[in-house]
Amino acid sequence: MGKQQLVNQFIKGIGASPGIVTGRAFLLDRSKVRLPQRPIPESEVEGEIERFKRSIEQSKEQLLDIKNGILDEEVRRHAFILDVHLMILEDQMLIQETIETIRERKINAEWALDIILERLSRVFDTIQDPYLRERKNDLKYVSQRIFRNLVGHTHDDINRIKGDVVVVAHDLSPGDTIQLNLKNVVGFVTDIGGAVSHAAILSKSMGIPSVVGAAGSTAQINGGDQLIVDGDAGIVIVNPTEEVSRHYLERQRQIKSIEKELLKFTSLPAETRDGYRITVGANIELPEEIASARKRGAEGVGLYRTELLYFGREDLPSEEEHFETYRKLAEAVFPHEVTIRTLDVGGDKFLDHGEAIKEMNPAMGLRAIRFCIKELDLFKTQLRGILRASVHGHLRILLPMISGIQEVREAKAILHEVMDDLRRQGVPFDENIPVGAMIEIPSACMIADLLAREVEFFSIGTNDLIQYTLAVDRVNEHVSYLYEPLHPAVLRCVREVVEAGHKAGLRVAICGEMAGEPVYLWVLLGLGLDEISMNPLSIPRVKKILRMSTVEEARALVREISQMTSGSEIEQHVVSVMTKRFPKDFREIEEAPRPAGPLQ
Repeated sequence: MGKQQLVNQFIKGIGASPGIVTGRAFLLDRSKVRLPQRPIPESEVEGEIERFKRSIEQSKEQLLDIKNGILDEEVRRHAFILDVHLMILEDQMLIQETIETIRERKINAEWALDIILERLSRVFDTIQDPYLRERKNDLKYVSQRIFRNLVGHTHDDINRIKGDVVVVAHDLSPGDTIQLNLKNVVGFVTDIGGAVSHAAILSKSMGIPSVVGAAGSTAQINGGDQLIVDGDAGIVIVNPTEEVSRHYLERQRQIKSIEKELLKFTSLPAETRDGYRITVGANIELPEEIASARKRGAEGVGLYRTELLYFGREDLPSEEEHFETYRKLAEAVFPHEVTIRTLDVGGDKFLDHGEAIKEMNPAMGLRAIRFCIKELDLFKTQLRGILRASVHGHLRILLPMISGIQEVREAKAILHEVMDDLRRQGVPFDENIPVGAMIEIPSACMIADLLAREVEFFSIGTNDLIQYTLAVDRVNEHVSYLYEPLHPAVLRCVREVVEAGHKAGLRVAICGEMAGEPVYLWVLLGLGLDEISMNPLSIPRVKKILRMSTVEEARALVREISQMTSGSEIEQHVVSVMTKRFPKDFREIEEAPRPAGPLQ
């Protein structure tokens, strides 16, 4: 039985890449293949192992063909993701454990590989960091390719797509995304996926509006259906009525007009009308994002997350890998600064190379600087890489999740040991490299005056600071309503840190999601932040609002909200003030009409 033809159906997902596009649906079969599971006699074991090895080699050849077939220079910059997948195909733990499982349990290759993947998947599920947890999808994409080769299921040729289409799939691997012909594909929609999946990151970088995690899309959408993809709101409209189409076309026109205007601000200084200068940097995870950040007016990298260096491998990154990564960053961003956050994950993933340690509460367990201080060799290797690269530009070291003085002192003692080693070996490095504390725990806010004596700068991580201050898990749907960035307690924490930092002559930055929200800009300005770092996509709009503001206006707003008693009251007031002050910027895109009833 075919699918029902839907009309004006709204499907809600996650806006992974902004923008609005319209096009005909192209359904791409990326569903899971049906895996045969059967026991095999001893006589078939070696043959089954050979079949598994052939599927690995076949998968490598396919990925290399995709990589070598990328002609577009802009797309080629992302080909390193395919290298990550090729590395997974070289992973001896994955291969050998599958082979051993075939031998020991005498089962077919598909079944054995599925068992190993389930085991590895459980390890990833213990990781708290959403970005790193999402990386288990790389393993899944690779395994699906192996499975398809094992069962002889052909891959849809994504190159056969013609015309302006919206690709609709259960999921898209980076290999799929990287092959999308931008001349034909205007957007994509997936049933599953998160905002930090490789496909989502790629779509942002490639400028393709996309909605991921739109559950049920492949079940409801027919090939050829007319679709509107609203990457800002995370909505897909199936076969819209003429009225809805007209409205979205108008929004599309408005957005393009706004983007064109915002680009005028990217090269201008981040300065208010009354001369208050603030540094606007970018938060990035991949060196390849630098070009996009610079294009949007970033003045340096305010937060470089180093976790990706450690992901998807059995071993740990070498000092040389660290050095080369940070050297490229330093040179690419020069003369601006790059703030490198040292490893900020828990110990569950790396100890014993994948054997997870169970913690009752990993968010408050052995993670970030606590983990690094415990795992000395790992920490020293990263610090040596950073220090060696520091002569190639302006690098800063940011220590995550600092909760007290002792952690800073221990981390700095380790840093000085590494410096001494480098001096003895005659290796040059920046003797005055700034070391900062990431302020994301209430205890750090309360002793900010003491911490300020130990470091050269502060960087406030609002995502965790809000979570820990309000004791609310931001990804828990049952309590997410309590996650209030403008809660008086949060604002007082930020104020304490800024005042303590300034009193000690330190610059104070903010690198959480609050920094990239233009409506909060006056609050941050009024509180006295010196640097704000955000998703590169937010920079042009933030710069525009900044250059139309005065710091006196911002301080007046902060004085007003400091008299208020609840986060919701403050939020309402701030939005009201900003909307009145910048009606064109906060109201110019009207809400699209939606049908009555809940979104799917």
